[in-house]
Amino acid sequence: MNGIDAATLIVAIVLAGLGLAVGFGRTLKFFTRGIFGFIISVFVCATFGGMIQGIPAVQNWLTSLNQSMGGFLQTIHLETIVFYVVFFLVVQVVRILAVKLIAGLFSADILPVRIVNRLLGMVLMVAAVFLLLLLVFAVFRVLQDTSFVQNILDSLNGTFLGKIYENNPVKFVQ
Repeated sequence: MNGIDAATLIVAIVLAGLGLAVGFGRTLKFFTRGIFGFIISVFVCATFGGMIQGIPAVQNWLTSLNQSMGGFLQTIHLETIVFYVVFFLVVQVVRILAVKLIAGLFSADILPVRIVNRLLGMVLMVAAVFLLLLLVFAVFRVLQDTSFVQNILDSLNGTFLGKIYENNPVKFVQ
């Protein structure tokens, strides 16, 4: 085990301890607020927007909205922009309400709930940071021709993080 692997293990243990200390509800709130919450909502909209747009009732509504606009607004398909703005706002509200509900459930002052809250907090903290690491490695893959990224990748060669980089399931289209 080299220094990078040891540091990775120490960071994972510290993150697990932090998750154990703060619990699932607070960890969930942290990772779904601010920019993280915005990114989650954009991801949900990009992933499911086309599918929801394909529902016949939604498709009919968008078609009638486009026909009622006429002229330049019809040419630029303003109805699609309106759909995604409304969908984003709905996703934001649903995300906020779901997080408040889940965090509220896990904040009950009952011993079994407190134990589950702490254990799930530990798992969520490590998993969320791992997912962020995968996203960073996906960005590194896009920028792998730069000397900065090359230096980092050279130092990760033969380590656990290097294996994660090589087998990263997150890939951005180039």
